[in-house]
Amino acid sequence: METSGNRRGWRPFIIVLGLLVLIGAIVLTERGRRGGVAGNAGVQPRDTIDLSTLGYSHGSGQAPVIVYEFSDFGCPYCAKFALETYPELHREFVATGKVRWTYVPFVMGRFANGSEAARAAECAGEQDEFWRMHDRLFQGQREWKSSSGVESLFESYARELELDVALFVSCYRENRPSDRLALQNYVADALRVRATPTFFINGRLLEGALPVEMFREILATLTAE
Repeated sequence: METSGNRRGWRPFIIVLGLLVLIGAIVLTERGRRGGVAGNAGVQPRDTIDLSTLGYSHGSGQAPVIVYEFSDFGCPYCAKFALETYPELHREFVATGKVRWTYVPFVMGRFANGSEAARAAECAGEQDEFWRMHDRLFQGQREWKSSSGVESLFESYARELELDVALFVSCYRENRPSDRLALQNYVADALRVRATPTFFINGRLLEGALPVEMFREILATLTAE
């Protein structure tokens, strides 16, 4: 787990925020309303944000358990979770209609080429291929983090995934996802996301790439309620 603070573990989230997460909106903090977020000067402060407009989702909209995962493509713990843990949780809980899972890419600013990777994922999302690029970026994390020619490398990923390469390249070069990523960074800051990955599960906060057994126990308990 990448974090700048102490591990907070599994605990109830701020009551007001937790309740609003259940209906798909969050109330931003006074800090967010007053001054915005460093590095996101183009994002205007707002009182509410519809979480359903953020990220990319798997699973039934009627699922009793809602998970929002805030993750940075450059984080090694996020890669481990995405490639080893999430596929098992997907098969057991998401594909069976018990959990709706939304991945929200944001940039902590600690990892080489992290913002470029998030842009590449969002550009794949323009073609409804976010999840395939998500997997490819995590598989190639070491490669692109050390690359000095990251744009051409991401273009090769797009070609490998059989995307419309010209559309992908134009999206990437024009940085069309900039507003969307700025908003997601803003929300992550407003929710005080300080670790990657961070999860909000039915409004409760969970930090870190826990072993699959522990995550399974949490989801099984909630889906049984």
